[in-house]
Amino acid sequence: MKGLALVIILAASATPGFAAQSRAAHGDARRADVLVAKLRDMPLPRRPFPRGVAPTEAHAHRLPALEVRRQHVYDELHALGPASVTALAGALRDPDPQMRRDVAVALDVVGGGWWEFPDGRPKLDLRPALPALLTALQDSDPDVRAWAAQDLGDMGAAAGAAVPRLRAMLHRPDAESRGNACRALGQIGIAAHAALPDLRRALEDSSPAVRQAARAAIVSIQRADALRRTHAE
Repeated sequence: MKGLALVIILAASATPGFAAQSRAAHGDARRADVLVAKLRDMPLPRRPFPRGVAPTEAHAHRLPALEVRRQHVYDELHALGPASVTALAGALRDPDPQMRRDVAVALDVVGGGWWEFPDGRPKLDLRPALPALLTALQDSDPDVRAWAAQDLGDMGAAAGAAVPRLRAMLHRPDAESRGNACRALGQIGIAAHAALPDLRRALEDSSPAVRQAARAAIVSIQRADALRRTHAE
């Protein structure tokens, strides 16, 4: 009986802390949902901003106010951490293709490691979004497919499960999807070794950008393979 009473006392003393953590997590989730909803009112510029350049720098001459708002949303999503990844992954199922595009881009921003955030923290872990991104590779919208592939590339080797669908994506009619599939496979590295025959066929693609991406991916995968062999010896 004394042992049981001690367990009850310990459980009771731990409850307030657990409840506080639960409330905080719930609050983060609600905040993340609110932030993600703001993306619906911020259509992307006609031309995507280049990797490594914040949109406020790249498009200030066209949509400065919109881009400042967008950057603030990205900053807040990044600061929230894992709750944002969960919320963005859920929004990839939104019926509006423009919203899905905005969400896929936001995942690339917070998980790509190329955006400079005020909090100074590194990129967010996109692995919780993997199932949603695998589905997005088969989206009816080509831009969603292309950005989803880029998101998976941001994950590197952790996106190894996406290799079969990325290989299939190399046969899509739009060059952007094919090019981003090549780039993602290259970033995944050794786990994408099975895609080398597909990438070699992509060297004859009608798009120069796809051919270039295929060459870079082949080099990246082969380099990763050589490094693995060296370490194995």
